[in-house]
This record gives sequence, structure tokens and C-alpha cells, in this order.
Amino acid sequence: MEEKQAVGSYRPCRDDPNIIIPARAAPPVMPDYLSAEAQAVWHEEVERVTQSGTSDLDSSLFADYCCLAALVRAAFKAGEVPKGNQLVELRKQRELLGIGGAPSRAQRGKVAEPDQSNPFASLLGE
Repeated sequence: MEEKQAVGSYRPCRDDPNIIIPARAAPPVMPDYLSAEAQAVWHEEVERVTQSGTSDLDSSLFADYCCLAALVRAAFKAGEVPKGNQLVELRKQRELLGIGGAPSRAQRGKVAEPDQSNPFASLLGE
């Protein structure tokens, strides 16, 4: 950063971003404008998105996902094929919320494997 300041290429918005990390992880808050079908999607998915780290800061994104998922489900129930852009956007939102596809699972990571360099470490209390 000092080098960038010295040559004049330092930009606070790009080189020193403020990353907001929520202090608490409250679950998303359901808005009152959701249809009955979207509310059903909300209740079905809220536990999964909360486990993946979605919080009340993401309530609008999750509400949009529920509305779109309700539209897609209604189309399938009516024997119609949903529009391609609806399916693509639904997949993208699932990945953002951490509930769909390999990319969302990769973003969440996994529990670290114990070090196997000493197979007797657990017996020694290490």
C-alpha cells in the first residue's frame, strides 16, 4: 500500500476496502409481501440458508429467491417449462445463498482433516 501511495496509484475504495462482518448471525427476516407459495419456499429453505451463513443482512436476497422459486415451481406444476433465464437466475441465487451446486459447497469449505503425520498423536494426547 505504501508503494502505491508513493507512486500515486493508491485508491481507498479499491486498495483499502471496508468489509462488513456481522457481529451476530440472526436468521433472515421474512417480509410481509411474499405470496403464500413464496412463504412455503421460505419455510422450506430457511434452515438450510441459515446453516450456510445467510443472516438478516441477506433477507432481501433470500426473499427474491423465494419469489422466483415459487414462480418456477408453479410453472412446473402447470405442466409448463419455466423460462431459461428464470432457471439460470435461480441457480445463481442458490449458489449465492450457499444451498445449491458444487460451487456453493466449495465456498463453504469443509472441516479440516486431522494431521496424519503422526498416527499415534491422538494416543499421546497431542
